[in-house]
Amino acid sequence: MRRNLRRIAVPQQASSVSRPYTFVAPVRGWITNENLANSARGGALRLDNWFPTQTGIRLRGGLELHATIGAVPVEAMFTYVSGSTRKVFAANETDVFNVTTPSSPSTPPSADISSQTSGYYSAAQFETAGGDFLYIVNGADEAQIYDGSSWTAVNSGSTPAISGVTTSLFSHVWVYRNRLYFTEIDSTTAWYLPVDAVGGEAADVSMAGVFQKGGSLLLGGTWSLDSGSGLDDKCVFVSTEGEVAIFQGSYPGGDDWSLVGRYDITPPLGKNATMHAGGDFLIATKDGIVPISQAIQKDVAALSLAAISRNIESEWKSEVGFRSSLPWEILKWPSYNMAIVSLPVVDVTTPARCFVVNLQTGAWARYTGWDTRSMTVHDDQAMFGSSDGKIYKAEVGGSDNGASYTCTYVGLFDHISSVGATKVTKLARATFLSGRPFTPQISASVNYAVTLPSAPGAYVDSGSSNKWDIGKWDEATWSGIGERSAALKWVGMSAVGFTFAPQVQVTLNQTGLPDAELASFDIMHENAGVVI
Repeated sequence: MRRNLRRIAVPQQASSVSRPYTFVAPVRGWITNENLANSARGGALRLDNWFPTQTGIRLRGGLELHATIGAVPVEAMFTYVSGSTRKVFAANETDVFNVTTPSSPSTPPSADISSQTSGYYSAAQFETAGGDFLYIVNGADEAQIYDGSSWTAVNSGSTPAISGVTTSLFSHVWVYRNRLYFTEIDSTTAWYLPVDAVGGEAADVSMAGVFQKGGSLLLGGTWSLDSGSGLDDKCVFVSTEGEVAIFQGSYPGGDDWSLVGRYDITPPLGKNATMHAGGDFLIATKDGIVPISQAIQKDVAALSLAAISRNIESEWKSEVGFRSSLPWEILKWPSYNMAIVSLPVVDVTTPARCFVVNLQTGAWARYTGWDTRSMTVHDDQAMFGSSDGKIYKAEVGGSDNGASYTCTYVGLFDHISSVGATKVTKLARATFLSGRPFTPQISASVNYAVTLPSAPGAYVDSGSSNKWDIGKWDEATWSGIGERSAALKWVGMSAVGFTFAPQVQVTLNQTGLPDAELASFDIMHENAGVVI
């Protein structure tokens, strides 16, 4: 009699030998567009309130309340610099305030400009033989000019005066080859002034025969093939529909003025959502941050592949879907090698957050709890205005104006050199270089499902001095302020899966600026065979 025989798959025998594996710090930053099963090392699936550096990721700093201008949104911020005179201004819908040195951070100062009908300004500083001047325009009220001591509404009878056009039509202002240029609100016309002048007879230049998709002229700027200002500078005009017209030459009335070309991008997210990087002109659009140097080379359908924000494309488009009803902004902060992209809070259900990027490496992260309606850099300090009328200094101290915040890192999933094999973790350690105390919490997610434990309690800086590698991991705090040292202590961590993502959470509420950088995340694991 024959017996029915079945072939039985025998799992690979588990190994009892513990092996080390290192997850390198995510210097590539936040990545949302890579294959989960085949991601390159050095990226993060989630990176909240960490900033990627060239050597690791550091805990972000906090916020400090600087000024208050009321209970309505701060719609614009701008600065004036002339010699030792440095001032910063903030605007809401009706007023403009000097917030350089407020007497109290919680009491609104007297307004410098009142009875306006829009607070969404564009600003440009311009130097002439007569001094340094700051122009602001909003497309609703007469243009305003600041001379270092007072503001003047500019019209045909003011000093300085502009004739030939009503300045309340000016919506955006920029400088090109020693001339001030202005876009006209809801129009395809731009205006420009005489060379080296802040007043005079304005002349117009029309984009009506250039733009082909309708809409109106939204913003302008300069683009260069090098990193400075020179004869190769080109003047860029951008429409609300994403059409880009590029001209070269001295000025529209000159013999050398000519159209270089017309190109398409997706619609821009605001007239202040631009940034210069070297000579390139970058514009935040619905598909991401697009350099003009790429817009002239690629079809609009392929531009997202060349966007500076390519690594977070899915998150970028998701935020556009929620927040495009209000204008976005980009702030360049060179001393921190950082650019900040505002994500405006449109209603009470919209979480306060912003995108940040390392200007040197192009690595992205997300900051939560920052309500960045408008932004500027004053005296080398990044500042932003919120949707409830407050102005904060950024990356100051270790709390968000007294409130705690949690820094969360989830690495990209990794098969740990054994694709498909089940692994069991035994020990783990997160290696930091730190000069200030904090309490880290480490864990891991498995099999492409992110599961984070509850955030740890906030560490409050009380001056304790437990040593980093001597105190117990989740009980002691480590100080040695000013002396960076490494964490080398292993802790128990049990996780079972075929692919792993390291996780680190730190909750901060301290006086001083956090000084800690994650360098690596190590585990000890055993292979448990292939699950059939």
